[in-house]
Amino acid sequence: MMPLSMSGEGTEVTIHCVNCGFGLKRRLCDLGLYDGTRVKVVKNDVAGPIIIKVKDSKLVLGRGQAQKIMVEKA
Repeated sequence: MMPLSMSGEGTEVTIHCVNCGFGLKRRLCDLGLYDGTRVKVVKNDVAGPIIIKVKDSKLVLGRGQAQKIMVEKA
């Protein structure tokens, strides 16, 4: 397992768990990011936000948020 922020571009990963408070966990769940969801990392530069693809949508997450989402390679 590793944080989403460490996943490389083009990598498909499965969310294992989200380690954060209730507010952020609820927001991420509303966006479709919960345990077992498969996502693809579209863009992950050294600094700045991370762009991921969830189903047919693209989402932009801040690095702090991505650091709290634990994933494993699909």
